[in-house]
Amino acid sequence: MATLDWIEANLGVIVFTLPWTWPILETLHFFGLCMLLGGLLVIDLRLLGFNRVIPAVSVHDLLPLVIAGFVINLVTGIGFFIGDPHRYAINIGFQLKMVLIVLAGLNALYYQLRLAPQLDSWAGRSEVPMNAKIVGATSLVLWFGVLAYGRLMPYIGTG
Repeated sequence: MATLDWIEANLGVIVFTLPWTWPILETLHFFGLCMLLGGLLVIDLRLLGFNRVIPAVSVHDLLPLVIAGFVINLVTGIGFFIGDPHRYAINIGFQLKMVLIVLAGLNALYYQLRLAPQLDSWAGRSEVPMNAKIVGATSLVLWFGVLAYGRLMPYIGTG
């Protein structure tokens, strides 16, 4: 593909010319992943009904950490793709990871539009609403799928 050739020739050189670029990208990607999944784990478990003594609104305050982790992973992930676009573009693990990220984004959008405005009203409730449990469970499954496919990319290959 001409586009992938252009990316590799013009931008990929940046990633592989400097000897520390790839290890720095890997390190930052790992830290971003810790921020993203660590924050989401707390938020999603609260949505599932765990640790109800913590107000849902307080757990929601972790969202900036989650977003910062996602942005770090987005930037470093683009760096990986720029470094070797032909390998990533045809990798089934990468493609499935991207699909899961899009689905997780739609799930997060539903959370932000439908659930976040209601968090204050959950304070006195003994039970978390079912749609919140579904959103929390879906988020955990999708993001840990993203993690798994990301880790399995070298082994899944092109099919």
